[in-house]
Parts: sequence; C-alpha cells; structure tokens
Amino acid sequence: MKLVLLFFIVANFNLIFAQCEDDEYSTVGVQDDINEEIYNDDESVNAYSIFSWTSDNLNRILLGNGIPNHEVGTFPNSNNPNSISEQNINETFTLCPLIVSENGEPAGGPAGAIAYAINSVKFDPATAGRCNDEGECSLAQGQGNWNIEALGHETFDFGDDMNHAHVQPNGQYHYHGMPELLIDFLGDNQGMTLVGWASDGFPVYAKYGYSDPDDSTSELIALQPSWKLKEVPDNNRPDTLTVLIGGPGQGTTYPNIPIPMGAFTQDFEYDEGSGDLDECNGRIGVTPEFPDGIYYYVVTDEFPFFTRCLKGDISNGGGGGDGVPDCEDVPPGNPCCGDGICGGPETEYNCPEDCASGNLGPSLIDFTIYGDTVNTYQESVNLGFIITAEDSDDYLSNYTLRLIINGGPQNGGESIESGGFFDENVMSGSIAGAIEIPMGSTEGNWNIRIILEDEIGAITNLGPSDLGQQNFQNYIYVDNIFLSTNNKRLPTEYTLYQNYPNPFNPTTKIKYNLPIDGLVNINIYDLKGIHIKSLVKENKSAGFQLVGWDGTNNLGQLVPAGMYIYNIQVGDFKSTKKMLLLK
Repeated sequence: MKLVLLFFIVANFNLIFAQCEDDEYSTVGVQDDINEEIYNDDESVNAYSIFSWTSDNLNRILLGNGIPNHEVGTFPNSNNPNSISEQNINETFTLCPLIVSENGEPAGGPAGAIAYAINSVKFDPATAGRCNDEGECSLAQGQGNWNIEALGHETFDFGDDMNHAHVQPNGQYHYHGMPELLIDFLGDNQGMTLVGWASDGFPVYAKYGYSDPDDSTSELIALQPSWKLKEVPDNNRPDTLTVLIGGPGQGTTYPNIPIPMGAFTQDFEYDEGSGDLDECNGRIGVTPEFPDGIYYYVVTDEFPFFTRCLKGDISNGGGGGDGVPDCEDVPPGNPCCGDGICGGPETEYNCPEDCASGNLGPSLIDFTIYGDTVNTYQESVNLGFIITAEDSDDYLSNYTLRLIINGGPQNGGESIESGGFFDENVMSGSIAGAIEIPMGSTEGNWNIRIILEDEIGAITNLGPSDLGQQNFQNYIYVDNIFLSTNNKRLPTEYTLYQNYPNPFNPTTKIKYNLPIDGLVNINIYDLKGIHIKSLVKENKSAGFQLVGWDGTNNLGQLVPAGMYIYNIQVGDFKSTKKMLLLK
C-alpha cells in the first residue's frame, strides 16, 4: 500500500511539474501571476478593466472582460457607431508551444482569435470590409474579393483611435495594430515589450527587438516586416471607389475617389528576407523574458501590422476555439459571410451559401426625422421622428424601440434617448415621437442609432442596410455658431477634451471649456518632454473654446509622426492628454 501511494504521489507530482518536451518551447513562469482590476474613467469607457493571467502548469489561463486599461478615442464616433462594453474572456494557451507549420496557418476572425493583449483586449488585424471589381465597397458586410485594410491608408475610415483600435458591433474593443497607450502603461515604449500571447502559446512583442536576434547585448531596433507593396496591381483590382456603404448607422455615398495601393490586403506580397520578420511577422530569438530564445510574434508600424497566421498548434487550448464553426452551429440571423460575427472574412472553405437561415429579426422600412440642423444656444430643440419597422416571423409588440442620439465628436459622447412600444399583435407598425436636444449642446454631428430590444434583452441594430442602401440621414448637426455668444450657456467647470480627429493627419482640433475668464496656456510636448509648440498663451473669455494644431513646431516646421502630449493650465487648473500624429 505504501508503494502504491508513493507511486501515486510521484506520478502526480511529475504531471503537475512536467517539463516541456525537447522540441517544444517553455513559457512556464512568465506572466502567470497577474490579477488586475483598474477603473478606466475615460469618457468612452467608465468601467473597470479586469484581467488575470494564471497557470495550472500545463496551460496559461486568461480571464478578463476585454475593457482596455488605458485611454481610448471617442466611441461611438461618426465612422464607428459602437460603444465599448464588457466581454466574457475565458481562454487557455499552452505553456509549451510547438511550431507545427513552416509557413503558418491563416488565423483570426471572430471564430478564432489570433492573440490577446495583457489587458484581455483582442488582437484582430483584419476587417470584414470588402470591395468588388467595380469599386463598390462596404466597411461591414462587403461583397467581393478585395479585403479592405483598417490601417495604412486614408481611403477607408473605420473610426480607429490612437491605439489603432475600434469597437465591433458586439461592443468588443480590439486592436488592429500597435497598442500605443498599452505600451505606455506597461512602461517600456523603447524596449522589448511583452504585450500579449498568441493563441498558439507564443509571446507577442511590440515593435522592438535585438539587431542580432541571438544576442541580447546587440542594439535594439524597430523590427521591419518582410511584406511589401506589389509593383503591379493584381488583375481586376478596382482603382476607384465608386460606392461606399458604411457600417451600422452609416449611409451610402458615391465618392468616386482613387483607391491607392495599400488599401487592400491583396496589394501586399511576402518578400522573404527583405525585413527582420517572417511571413507571420515573427522570428526566433532571445528576449528579456526568454534569454535562451523563443519564437515570438511582433506588432509593427507597417503592414501586416500584426500576424495574419500562426505557426504553432492551437488544437489544445489556444484562445479562440477550433476554427470556423460549422453552419449548423451558427445561430439563425448570423450568417457566416463577412458579417464580423461568425467566420469572417469568408473564404470558399468557411462560407457555404446556405450558412444560416431563420428569422433575421425586425427590419427597418422607413425612418424620418424632422430637422437635420438645430441650434441650442437659446433653447432646447425637440426633433420629431417616425420609425416604421416590420418582422416576418414574430410580433413587433415583443420589441421595445430605442432611438439614441449620441453627442458629436467634440462633446465626449453624451447621449439622449427616446423609447416606445409597438401596438400588440402587429408585424408591421410605426412609432412617432420627439426627442429633445438640450440647451447648450455641443455643436457637431450627433449620430442617430435605432435599436429594437426584445423581451430577453437581445438587440437588433437598425441602419441604412435595412433601408435597402437608400440615402439615410444618420445624424443631426448641432450648429450654434450663428447666435450671439451673449446668449450661450457658460460651462460650469474647466474641461480639456480629447483632440479630434485622433489619430490625425495633418490637422486636429482641441476643445476646452472655461467657466470664467482667465490666462490660458496650452502647450505641446513630445514623449521626451521636449517643448514643441505653444498653441495658446493669452487671456480667454469664459465659454466653449477651440484651438487647432497643424502638426508644426514653434518655427513652423512639420514635426515627425508619433505620440505627442498636450496640456492646459488656467490658474490652478491643469490637465494633460495624448494625441497621435500620422504621416
């Protein structure tokens, strides 16, 4: 009995503390004891960022809510109408990653995350935006062979912020590229910064690495991808954006503007050896956490920005499941193709035509709002609206209508809301009402969102696609410029707002509020603390103030792209924020 008991103890000891196999890399003991709960008071977040990394000596375990632990841009915004909300992140990653694919296997999309950052925010570099050969494009549910890139060009705007991130329709904030302020938070923006873990268990570093991958005493450099723009565009590539169908809440436009190379994923090709990294934007080398060397992925400033493939095995754990779900596993109303919900971006392998069927939920037949420009300095404004909807398979009376108007880009995202119920036992009906824009509201575009919420809280977002891509007035404009400033309501406190747009190129605006007259100083610095420019240094009257910056220093010279700090001082009031200049 003693012998048997001893064998049991030894066997279990060896199981628990087993070493990785010879052909595997070991990540045991690295970032496996993290437990953070940080309140993020950013006006677009106002929630706790909760994340923990532990291990059972076989797997790395991530629990989190996907809320960023750093400053973000304004969400919703005119190009991304989604609000950040908590997620349920529960993922496992092997502690003994193994390279199983020489060239990497495609990965990513909602069905299989590529990686998670330390703060439980997902890395997801691709988009569901597509164009066809005629240049007809959609940012959310595009059809065609041309995959739209989120970064690196100005033709398509996905509303991303200074962290190269934006928000999916389900409220998930996610990175498409360099998580700038996460790196600042981790405190190592000029070194090798371990920012997360890939689904195959290999680590993810930001930007920098050793010039000699095997020598930790060699110079730290910004690692370069081995992808480059093709010299000749592919056949049938559209060169003009003829029709643009926006995401949820956006209308259809006909811009007829050029589409430069770099706007599509297909514009790039892998040129082995031309940079520091392989086709999956990774390499083998030593790192501060792994002095004996390991394979690691790198977030870069240039395409592909983050890996689109994985070289390790994700069959055991791996943060995202076993790939694209089968059609029968997709809930009704959530088709596979390009919807950003299930399996996208679609391929001939993961997108059968008959993917999901069933009731798609209510659809929007008509929407009318009486007034598209209002002025609120003197009095509040009531805007009348009529919304007509239908449902092919259920009663509209099971739904509550919510009409939400989110404040413009300069006001921090306030929202006002009106609601109503449809008559009983109807499958088609209208709701009419009014929504009040308060006196003194910040001027700018106020985005309109139409939401139908059923009895169990499931939400259907209605937008231009529900009107057959008709022209859809999806915002109202608050314009207070024509009234005398003597009539305007003064702010009650000092406020420095996030610049808009952010990131920006070449200009941006900074709004601030003064409850009383005062001497205002607004200055810009680089991350080293070097003074770049004095924007304001004069007495200003109480009120809502705005100043612009054109990306120049005090000598009128253009400054390099990068992160900059701006601050305000008025008497005892001080406030500081960051902004990102792109080139």
